[in-house]
Amino acid sequence: MIEKPKTQRYKAGIIFLIPFIVLLASTFSFYIGYSPEGRTNNGSLIDPPLSFSDLKLNEIEAYSGKWTVVHFLSSSCQETCWEALYKSRQVRIRLSRDYLRVSRALLVVSSYELSEEEKKQLSKEHPRMKIHKIDKKNIPIKVLSKENKDSYILFDPLGNGILLYSPGLPGGELLEDLKKVLKNSKIG
Repeated sequence: MIEKPKTQRYKAGIIFLIPFIVLLASTFSFYIGYSPEGRTNNGSLIDPPLSFSDLKLNEIEAYSGKWTVVHFLSSSCQETCWEALYKSRQVRIRLSRDYLRVSRALLVVSSYELSEEEKKQLSKEHPRMKIHKIDKKNIPIKVLSKENKDSYILFDPLGNGILLYSPGLPGGELLEDLKKVLKNSKIG
């Protein structure tokens, strides 16, 4: 008689045991305290979330129901600022059919007045971006801090600022996060 059936039984047994071995190994890893260092979002989580209503904007209704990328400007827009505005514009364009679900806003601190050159460049390069004046006291200190200069925030359709993006972060990171939230969002 040929020994072939015995080897096939061993192979079938090993294949059958693999899921149980993986389950036991993952359970053991969990109980000894190992957890992966990965994350699912590319921006920094804002805890507690920043609220649109705390910003006290007059035209807050324009943003309800949409995901909104908000840039804050408290002084002259330098190269990193223009790059961040460019990235958010390109990301919105790359969303193709979902671009209507995302809006962009520039909130200019009331103590700073945009120069004529900045106004021209904004209207030329970012014609659909909404620009608003905001009182400095309505912006949390952490948003205007030096380490967050030229950063931008992603607000959800309910008006909660949930993710902070560094201006040095590639635009693809924001695009990846937006695609993920738009795919999984039941609102906005």
